[in-house]
Amino acid sequence: MKTLKIIGKRFKVVNDAKMEDCGLCDSQKHVITLKANMPPALYLDTLIHEITHAIDYEMNLEMSERQVHGIGSGLAAVFFDNPKFIEHLYATIKGT
Repeated sequence: MKTLKIIGKRFKVVNDAKMEDCGLCDSQKHVITLKANMPPALYLDTLIHEITHAIDYEMNLEMSERQVHGIGSGLAAVFFDNPKFIEHLYATIKGT
């Protein structure tokens, strides 16, 4: 995935093997950077965490890091544990 549209803004998604942290969201530059080669569950958790930061910034919610972590990890767990739910969401979006 190279870009994501988040609250009407296009965010570039970059994988960086040199990154020390798992992820970073630069909401002003519209860039989400993820550490390369993470296990799938950690990648999903980190991506949703950084998307949550982007939503927080774009919606001016002023969430704490604890809130971002809780929502991001909670959603990642739902998606990871329920792959048919992802299929259902996709079918709903496509109208099938």
